[in-house]
Amino acid sequence: MYWDNRFSPLGVNGTVFALAVSGNKIYVGGSFVAAGGVMVNGIALWDGSNWFALGNGISGNNGSVYAIAVDGNDVYVGGSFKSAGDVLANNVARWDGSHWHALGSGVDGDVYALGANGTDLFAGGYFGDAGGVSANYIARWDGQSWSALDLGVSGSNFFSQPTVNAIAISGTDVYVGGSFDTAGSVKANGVAKWNGVSWSALGSGVGGGAPGTIVYALA
Repeated sequence: MYWDNRFSPLGVNGTVFALAVSGNKIYVGGSFVAAGGVMVNGIALWDGSNWFALGNGISGNNGSVYAIAVDGNDVYVGGSFKSAGDVLANNVARWDGSHWHALGSGVDGDVYALGANGTDLFAGGYFGDAGGVSANYIARWDGQSWSALDLGVSGSNFFSQPTVNAIAISGTDVYVGGSFDTAGSVKANGVAKWNGVSWSALGSGVGGGAPGTIVYALA
């Protein structure tokens, strides 16, 4: 048995942080500038045979894509960047298959997680403002504007600042994981659920609130 060699030796020339699948398409995001010899700048498409760029990709800040969410023909990317293609887009942007679009004025820090649910996009990371709205590390984009999820998440320890690193959606429930001990005003160690109105804990969470406990992935 061998690993499929379709990505090698001409895969991407840097680190991959995010993958998303839509039909026979695989979107790859990270910190790289080329895929299979094609200049791509942080985000690329593999169609099963060839690599393709998404316009001019992303640039500025660290020039990295940390999260991808696909909703129909729309591909949302989040990370650490200032521009997507020729569009000013602070750390989050949308690709419609042909062009890049900003999501309002974006967010004021790195985006580590994205989740799409119908007309809503949820973004999590290390930020405090989304489109001019105070939003503690998690925010919702409804296609027109940003809004906070109540008080967001909070709590830190000696080892890490609050962050949202992972988002998973089931029906109307949005699950978030990261480095925090409170969601809204509810004690929630590292993982919590937003039902569209309020936050709730998942039992006692993970790590018992121990310093350094961080959730990086949810499914």
